[in-house]
Amino acid sequence: MSQSTAASSTEAATTDAETSVPETSADDEAEIDTADLLALNAPQYLRISGEVQLFEQIFAAAGTVTDKTRLGIGESGIAIRAADQQGHSMVDLRVSGSSFSTFDAETGTLGVDVGRVRDALSIGDAGDLAQFALDAANSTLEVDIDGITRTIELDPVESLRYPVEMPDIDIPATVHLSPDDISLGLDAADMLDGRFDLSVDPESGEMQFAADGDTDSMTYRREDTDLIAFEPADVEVKLDSSLVKSANAGLPEGTNRALHIGNEVPLVLKSGFPDAAGAMQFVIAPKLPN
Repeated sequence: MSQSTAASSTEAATTDAETSVPETSADDEAEIDTADLLALNAPQYLRISGEVQLFEQIFAAAGTVTDKTRLGIGESGIAIRAADQQGHSMVDLRVSGSSFSTFDAETGTLGVDVGRVRDALSIGDAGDLAQFALDAANSTLEVDIDGITRTIELDPVESLRYPVEMPDIDIPATVHLSPDDISLGLDAADMLDGRFDLSVDPESGEMQFAADGDTDSMTYRREDTDLIAFEPADVEVKLDSSLVKSANAGLPEGTNRALHIGNEVPLVLKSGFPDAAGAMQFVIAPKLPN
């Protein structure tokens, strides 16, 4: 069998799952319009400013799965939901308008080249002010940092794939751990094989990363006392190391990770933003036997 897709691992997806980041704690949840912001006409006006670091976190997450994305703008914030070409990994994020220095925009959807935006941001330092302005007449986005303005041609929204729906799946186990812990487990597994097993054992009270090479094997165990929070269930899933490593790298640095784990269903890897009202999550398809 071929690898399953993150979008098709379930037969149903609810509207609520499609338009919000599910199961996000109140501390991390961005207050975003409930309407789907990703299938609207382009806005006629947009002026948003904030720290370079916040914009980089947003577009770095999108860039882990796609070169171009739909950017949804609502009265109270922005949203991105995108998947890779194979449908094996997808990202969903929301950031409240209150997280930006200024947020003045009409509701609508823009087609954005992620790499070009990140190039524009790269001239600034993390704490510098980046100012985004829309030229609706010319369908361009202007990014200004320290008086240097980059003008970026926008893509027609209809030319970009409509983002897949968030899957509505039963994920019984939740593990919260530090970014250092998950990075260590992923690096150790990736040294042996391109896939690894992620499991939770409620009887022993631990989570495990396990991988087998040609001659060697590896197990990385974290007991409940090592974890930030632990909601165990007897589950195991096989995952692609590179996909999970890429998603983990796409989450903001220094933020704790929440892993939602089920039996042979997509892994949900989630975090908040360190200095913003918002949350993002990656949904990663399981590896099925060949």
